[in-house]
Amino acid sequence: MRLLSQIFQPVITIPKGAKIKNTEITCKSQKLLLECGLVRPTSAGFFTILPLARRAVTKLENIITTCLDNIGAQKISLPCLTSAKLWKASGRLEDVGPELINIEDRHGKNYILAPTHEEAIADLLADLGSLTYKQLPFILYQTGNKYRDEHRPKHGLLRAREFNMLDSYSIHASNSCAAQTYDVVTQAYNKIFRIIDLPVSRVKAPSGNMGGSLSHEWQLPAPAGEDSISVCTACSHTTLEGDACEKCGGKVEKINSIEVGHTFILGTKYSEPLKANFVAPDSSGPVHMGCYGIGITRLLAASIEALSSDTCIRWPKAIAPYSAIIIGPKEGSKEWSGHDFSKVQSIAETLEQNGLKDDVLIDDRHGLTIGKRMMLAGRMGYPYIIVCGKSTLQTPPRYEVHGGGPPRMVTINELLTIINTDKMKKINVEYTENV
Repeated sequence: MRLLSQIFQPVITIPKGAKIKNTEITCKSQKLLLECGLVRPTSAGFFTILPLARRAVTKLENIITTCLDNIGAQKISLPCLTSAKLWKASGRLEDVGPELINIEDRHGKNYILAPTHEEAIADLLADLGSLTYKQLPFILYQTGNKYRDEHRPKHGLLRAREFNMLDSYSIHASNSCAAQTYDVVTQAYNKIFRIIDLPVSRVKAPSGNMGGSLSHEWQLPAPAGEDSISVCTACSHTTLEGDACEKCGGKVEKINSIEVGHTFILGTKYSEPLKANFVAPDSSGPVHMGCYGIGITRLLAASIEALSSDTCIRWPKAIAPYSAIIIGPKEGSKEWSGHDFSKVQSIAETLEQNGLKDDVLIDDRHGLTIGKRMMLAGRMGYPYIIVCGKSTLQTPPRYEVHGGGPPRMVTINELLTIINTDKMKKINVEYTENV
């Protein structure tokens, strides 16, 4: 368990009547993350991720890692700097040029702060010599910071110059094998977004300068989104654009959305120029590649953008910084009489021993009223707010719980049932998937 008084959370209190320029805060998630002490901007497009947001990022990374590990993917770490020669060989140095952050070392060699690592993966394979067909297929992935020199970074974490991202790469002997793996990774993505409980749509998209034969974007509906999707009002089929449904001919509704992921079948676009080859008894040549990305910090901000009100964060339960916060009585109040802080700690320990390990926060700021702390906890979006008032002195003690249904008074056993039942519920998400 953690005490809230020990959390580094530089909350910004805005005076009533204060006017904020539109150029400073451009969307809901940016406003909430900043005001609630979750991130701090350091310069245009760069942010410090503070402890509570870092916990949410870690939870998101763990969900992604688990789902990819379950399909046999293997985690690696690649250098954030990639030789500019590799990007020149693939043709992307010229195609992507203005968006790349370039660095020259003391020896005059040029490097790229990589936004993706297709070239680095192909170079890694080429450096090993020709792979044998028996080594294929396999999937490598990593999570970490990537870089893009956005012309106009805005919307906080939604369009930043530095961002945390999953990038994954599959290696194959044929395009048909790559297509099979593409379907497997797609199912892993389905599971990731079901666990997070977000209505993400997979839609066909152009490959752009990434190249390849097949591409899908993963779009989350949100008013602040700079993309848009067309959703059929009759059958819910979703595309990037169109005036009528390509599936049933019905009318479509255009909805603003945020791209939170992208997947590609790349073919030999990178392996051929960089000489990443394989050998087999009846054939040999460049390996076929697929690549798959999820913007982790963008997804975090996008989920807040999609779910929250203008004043209060609402997290997907799976990635909330803490699942539960416990609030005791105000010191000196009539409820405080006979109150023992160890009782609050005991409740936290019970919760942590029954499904919420390292996931319980205690608001120990006893100088604040219960109402004030409940308001602040609600603004932060903790899934469960547990209030220890005068009813805790009854036999058996009863606690006021907010979350997982309407507010109610419950015993500790009833509280455990509520939380564990909620955790075990099958996630029912309207998930749109279009091939």
